[in-house]
Amino acid sequence: MKDTSLSTLLCILFVATSASSGCNSTPPVLTEEIAPGIYRIKVSRSNVYLLAGENLVLIDTGMKGEGKAILQAIKSIGRKPGEVSHILITHAHIDHTGSLAFLKQATGAKVVASVKEIDYVSGLKKTWTMGREGFGGKVFKIMLWFMETFPFKYEPASVDFPCKDGDVLECFGKVNVIETPGHSIGSVSYYLPDRKIIFIGDALSGVPEPKFPPRAGCSDYQQALRSVKIIAALNFSTCCFGHGNPIKDRADTVIRKLILAAGAPSVR
Repeated sequence: MKDTSLSTLLCILFVATSASSGCNSTPPVLTEEIAPGIYRIKVSRSNVYLLAGENLVLIDTGMKGEGKAILQAIKSIGRKPGEVSHILITHAHIDHTGSLAFLKQATGAKVVASVKEIDYVSGLKKTWTMGREGFGGKVFKIMLWFMETFPFKYEPASVDFPCKDGDVLECFGKVNVIETPGHSIGSVSYYLPDRKIIFIGDALSGVPEPKFPPRAGCSDYQQALRSVKIIAALNFSTCCFGHGNPIKDRADTVIRKLILAAGAPSVR
């Protein structure tokens, strides 16, 4: 779990490819039902999740310019954008909040985000200023500064419901807020214990298979590793990543095995 030149290169490639794809106003999307009433919307760089019950709930919003594709995905399952009651944000990085302002306006939904990241979502602080570890992190921040200053010009959105660890959201039944910081200072996961499913944002990477988040993308890598242990202590069958394919069966066991394979002493 040491920082490597490979993780740095992957982060740089992430920024470069996002710059070209995120500017497309109608990028191609893949919509799949991963559990009853729960859909994965695969946009250009990340996953958006749609929870379809009496009302609709979105988890994250992809890059700027992907809002129209997300609305089309909602319509493709026979639902209306105006049915979206809440938009839940796992963390304030631009590949998860880029289309938030557009979707908030288009749906009238209430926005839920960590109390620790309100300033970033609302535009009072630039997300590129968030901490990143090591030399790779410094390079990553420079590229993020360029992206957020020129190609994307992040559009702020107000947060209606600041959330913290232990909060229970009254949407799609009950959604538990679990603080899982480290990838960013205020990263949160959304846990549905009754359905045994968890949405973890970038607390772990699912690309190309489940693994710890790259150090260069983290504000505090050791804290990120501790958050993985918090997630692993929960009981869930399905784990939904911000990037990569969800684990649809015995996901908690997969993550526990990941920790054991890494060696417990290195996760402080």
